Amino acid sequence: MQSIFQNKELQKQFDTDGYVLLRWLSAEEVEQLRGVYSSLGLTSIEQFHSTSFLPDIELKKKINISVENIFGENVASTFSDIKKLGSSFLTKPIGVNGAMPVHQDWTIVDETIAYSATVWVALEDINEENGAMQVLPGSHRFSTTLRAPTLETDYAHLQDYLRSKMLTVSMKAGDAIVFNHALFHASQENKTKRPRLAVTYGVIPDQAQLSLYIKNENNQVEQFEMPDDMFLYYHEIGTQPKFGNKIGEVDFLPKPKSTLYFEQKINQYIAATKREKVFKHADVQQNFDRDGYVVLPALNQGEVRDLLEFYNSLKLNDDAGFGFHISMDQTDKSLVGKILDKLFQVAFPKMSVHFENAKAFVGSYVIKEPNPTSIVPVHQDWSFVEDEERHSSLTCWVALVDTTMDNGAMAVIKGSHRFFKNFRPSPSPQVPSPLSEHMFTIFPYLQLIEMKAGEMLVFDNRTFHGSPPNTSTKPRVAFGIGMTQKDAKLVHYYLNPKAPDKDEVFKYAIDEAFFRKYENSKLAKMYDRGEVIVGYDLEETLPYTLPKFTADELIELMKENGNAFNVPMCEKLAKLFSYNLDGSKKEEVKPEPIVAENPEPVWEDKPWVWVDDRSFAQKYTPKNILIEIKKKLIA
Repeated sequence: MQSIFQNKELQKQFDTDGYVLLRWLSAEEVEQLRGVYSSLGLTSIEQFHSTSFLPDIELKKKINISVENIFGENVASTFSDIKKLGSSFLTKPIGVNGAMPVHQDWTIVDETIAYSATVWVALEDINEENGAMQVLPGSHRFSTTLRAPTLETDYAHLQDYLRSKMLTVSMKAGDAIVFNHALFHASQENKTKRPRLAVTYGVIPDQAQLSLYIKNENNQVEQFEMPDDMFLYYHEIGTQPKFGNKIGEVDFLPKPKSTLYFEQKINQYIAATKREKVFKHADVQQNFDRDGYVVLPALNQGEVRDLLEFYNSLKLNDDAGFGFHISMDQTDKSLVGKILDKLFQVAFPKMSVHFENAKAFVGSYVIKEPNPTSIVPVHQDWSFVEDEERHSSLTCWVALVDTTMDNGAMAVIKGSHRFFKNFRPSPSPQVPSPLSEHMFTIFPYLQLIEMKAGEMLVFDNRTFHGSPPNTSTKPRVAFGIGMTQKDAKLVHYYLNPKAPDKDEVFKYAIDEAFFRKYENSKLAKMYDRGEVIVGYDLEETLPYTLPKFTADELIELMKENGNAFNVPMCEKLAKLFSYNLDGSKKEEVKPEPIVAENPEPVWEDKPWVWVDDRSFAQKYTPKNILIEIKKKLIA
């Protein structure tokens, strides 16, 4: 898009945050403008008021000239290649009638190629008491829905939620906030004893064409091409303009957005502004930030063979018969340490060529034995770092054999690392999961990642992932190494065994040695005995709450992030368990899936078990999966 700021850093900040703050007027200039406002003779203002909506054209011309005389030099030194849209005074009266809801300003340009902006200048000190502006940083990128006085929004039902995410912008008299018209903004009531006054100045890129959108009785939006002085003459708000040219109509049926949708957008903005780089190549970092995973080369065939031979020499059996097992679950911690040392020695140097300033802190073999009922439900991995907004907590999952749908390849939900912000404590299955009520909803949308031996799937530990069963004749052997930036602080969250409602967790400061002492099965037994972690500092006790969302909200978000219903995988499951895609029995019911009670949550094979009187195997049956598949296919 065309730049409007002369300063490249200001333009970058404006593009990222949707607004910038500037020192704009001197105290003398502020008083001059307050004098202009007083001369207008505006009295008895009881609602939030803008002079741009006055019918008096000569009065508005006077305002434009007066403001231009004072703003002119600043505009010329701050902006370039712009059109000026005129000025207005904004009055916030005393009391609740002056409060402004969360809103965006009108769409007046084609926002796929341009933007419009307002220079909003405080004519007195502004703070929470007199109704300072509130903004949601980055929100100018949250919605593409057309905006106009006659058009409903897709977020009107989320006023309280959106306001809770906003920042209050306190300003001194003469300060300016320049904001994109698509930015979500609002203001509280004026609690002081006098009206609050500000002045605005509109700009657009000089190549942009002004437009006005009006909804008609047929639920269509009419688009009018408007002259650059539109705001001088258009004051009958919400009506068809008496000037300009109608150039077309578009259907307008906005679908209400969910809190889940906005959580994802907010998390995306935070990652873009706060996240430290972890990959050496910018394109890889960009793909990882967008999707929550990337596939990269890691090991050559000699190294694959070396790690396979080492694994075979260990003779780690699937003693529980669950269809998969993990080397970190070994009770012999010297063996766990031996495996970690081998993985770090052989694999980490080759993997680390893709990363910048990275450290490894945990590793494990992950094996899925031939077992037609070994479905791994969708889950997220533990939280490993203190600040996931800044540091990347990721798993490098390396295939030691070719992985396909037949032997239970890894599968992910694209973009799900941004769906909500939560930390993930141990142990499983005792910890309630935000995904627990939506297992059947998510599973059919998994995107299968088939890989060659030696390839590496790097995924954010917040990314939803799981896998279909291994229906081949050979084990699917892989390993995972957990990584983060070298300066990241490692932490572990552990569910307080004394909290009866499971709504409190302990946060421990840990080191890499933690994973040579503790694993999920041990932590689960400790939890059941009411024991806590020893040998590490307990930093704080935190509330543990789960984000809430509906299946429909989740499906919409998964689709928006490029996740399609996985028909081939679902058809295979239907055939495997002798069910039709409509959920009806074909011949006979196969045995129910067998899943470990306490698998290690660090790796791909960790099913999160939700709070339910039924066991996982009872609830996550082939029939239930197929019934859900039927629902999605019909929908």
